[in-house]
Amino acid sequence: MTQVKNGWALMGLLLVGLGGCAKFPATDAGTVTTRLTFKMRMDGPIRTGTESGAGGVPYVYIVALRLSQDDNPTTEGPIPVIAPPWGNGFVAGNATHYIAWDPTASSEFTIYRFINPELQQWAATGIPVTFRPVTPGDNQIEFEVDLAQLEPNPDEAAKVRSIQVNFLTMDSVPQTGSSKEWDALGDRRLPSEINTFLTATVRANGLFNNQRAGEIEPRLDQSDPALDLVDWSLEVRLRN
Repeated sequence: MTQVKNGWALMGLLLVGLGGCAKFPATDAGTVTTRLTFKMRMDGPIRTGTESGAGGVPYVYIVALRLSQDDNPTTEGPIPVIAPPWGNGFVAGNATHYIAWDPTASSEFTIYRFINPELQQWAATGIPVTFRPVTPGDNQIEFEVDLAQLEPNPDEAAKVRSIQVNFLTMDSVPQTGSSKEWDALGDRRLPSEINTFLTATVRANGLFNNQRAGEIEPRLDQSDPALDLVDWSLEVRLRN
């Protein structure tokens, strides 16, 4: 059953042999599907909540997405929430979906769809096609989704031409208070780069990563290694 949530509910080379495989319906012969493989790497181990002093509370790691029918959308993509007013506490700008890692949930990774433009309501719609389970000491998150999981209506999916992406890390999803620790695409120390996001075509095979993008995400712009995003990638693969 799909649950609607108000408030917080809690990539490089082809990923071969990923753990945590999820079943996905087979497609008809000759049908082209689009697979999106995401990868994000932190400077230090991901905080799973099992660390000494963590109290069972993990950090928050999210990939926020916006599907677009334009090749080069001029509107803003997903951007991090970094200060009050907190809104939903994790993403602002324009987003249609997000994929969250949560080791306390029944599945480590869940796909969510926003159901209002204010980004205050969303619904869980499934889990990635494949993902790599995160174990203590790991510093990478990797998963793969099919475009049909994000837009199940074939006619609407056929209109999608690009995807805007941001990789978000944070120590909490606040609704009160005045600050939180976070990282996202761009150098968080520079106000001009806080609202950085990726735009990638989904109409052709392609690899988008930090190196090809000119190292837009630097190391040490966040002092906490578990939050310091240092590398990322999105691979788009069209397949029959």
